[in-house]
Amino acid sequence: MRQALGQFKWPLLFIAAAVLIPVLQLVPMPLDLWKHLPGRSVIAETYILIERDQPPSPLTLTPTATWLSGLSLLPPIAVFLGVLTLSNVERRYLSLLVIAMAVASVFLGLLQLIQGPHSALRFYDITNRTEAVGFFANRNHLAALLYVSALLIGVHLLETLAVARTVHSKRIDANSLALLIGWLTALVIVMAGAMMARSRAGLLLMFIALLGSVSLARADMRLKMLRPGITSAVIGTAIAIPAFLSPLALYRILERFGADSADNLRIPFARNTISAAMAYMPWGSGLGSFVPVYQLFEPTPEMGLTYANHAHNDLLEVWLETGVVGLILVAIVCSWLFRRSLALWNDKAKSGIDLPLRRAAAIALALLLAHSLVDYPLRTTAIATVSAMLAAFLFWPLPDTGWKPRFTAETVSSHKRVACPPPRINVEITL
Repeated sequence: MRQALGQFKWPLLFIAAAVLIPVLQLVPMPLDLWKHLPGRSVIAETYILIERDQPPSPLTLTPTATWLSGLSLLPPIAVFLGVLTLSNVERRYLSLLVIAMAVASVFLGLLQLIQGPHSALRFYDITNRTEAVGFFANRNHLAALLYVSALLIGVHLLETLAVARTVHSKRIDANSLALLIGWLTALVIVMAGAMMARSRAGLLLMFIALLGSVSLARADMRLKMLRPGITSAVIGTAIAIPAFLSPLALYRILERFGADSADNLRIPFARNTISAAMAYMPWGSGLGSFVPVYQLFEPTPEMGLTYANHAHNDLLEVWLETGVVGLILVAIVCSWLFRRSLALWNDKAKSGIDLPLRRAAAIALALLLAHSLVDYPLRTTAIATVSAMLAAFLFWPLPDTGWKPRFTAETVSSHKRVACPPPRINVEITL
C-alpha cells in the first residue's frame, strides 16, 4: 500500500484537486463576500427587483449543474483508479475491448446511413442525422473513438510482426499472416468509419494517428531486426489504405470542407466565451454554467433558433467555468503528458507490447487534447473513460509482491489428507 501511494501520489493529488473544485464551488458563502465576486451583480439585482432577501449563495451560478458536473467525474476517476491496479496483460485486453467497440460503432454507423435520417438506430433526438454517429450523438465523438482505436490497432499489428520475427526469422507463418490480415482489416474498418462520420477534425487527426503508428514502428527496437521488406510492405499497406478509400467518399468529405454556417460559429463562440471568462475572472462562473452565462454575453444579431451548448473549445470553457484554477490544472496535465511522453520515447526496452502500447496511449491523449480545442470530446462520458484508461496506461503497474492467500486450492491439495473421525454426539432422553 505504501509503495502504491508513493508511485501514484501525484495523480491522486490531481484527482483530489479536480474533485475539490465543484465541492468548493457549492459551499454557500457570506453575502458580503459573495457580492464582491465579479459577475454576480445580475443575481443581486434580481433579488432586489422581486423584493426578497437573498440567501447565502455559493460561488457557482448554477448549483444543480455544478453538482451534476461533479458527479460526471466519477466514471473516469473510477476507470483510472481501476486500470492502475491491473497487470500488463489485463491492460492489453482492455485495449482489445476499445477496438471491438470502435468496430461495432462503425457497423452501427453504416446501418444508420443505410436507414437514413430517421433510423431507429439513432439513439438520440439531437444528433447528426445525415452522418454516421455510432453509439454517440455527435460525429466528432465517434471520430475521436476511431482515431484512438487506429493507434491501438497499430500497436497490435506491430506486435504481430515482432512475434512473427521471433518465431520465424525468415518468413511469416500462416497464423501470423492471418493475424496481420485481421488487424489490417480492422484498420480499414475504423478509417472507413472516420470517412462516414465526416468529422473534419477527426479526419485530420486520423491521418496524424496513422503517422503516429509509423513512428511507433520506427521506434520499436524489435522491428529494426526484422527484414526491411516485410516491415515496409505492412506499413506501406497501412498508408495506402486511405488512398484507396478516399475516392469512395471524396464527394461527401469535400462537402464537409465547404462552407458550413453551423461550424463557422466556432469563431464567435470563442470570442463570446473569452469575453465571459474575462468578466468572471479569477474564480469562474461554476462548472456546468456555460449555457446561461454564455447567453448573457451573446450579441443580439448572433441569436437564432439554436443555442450554444458548449464553447467548442474546452480550454476556453474550462477558463470560463473554473477560472485560473482550471487553467492551472490544464497546464499541469499538459506538462505531465509532455514529460511522460519524452520518458517513454527515450525508453530503450526491446521486448514486449507494453512499451509501444504506452507510447500509443500518449499519442492518443495528445490527439484528444488537440481535438478539444475545436470540440468537446472529453465531455462525453465514453470518451472521458477511454481517456482515463489511456492515462492509466502511462503508469507501469505495481510489481507483483508474490503474496498469495494462505489457504488456496494448491496449498490444500499439497497437504496430506488426514482422516478425521466424525464427532461423537451424546444424546440423553429423559422420560
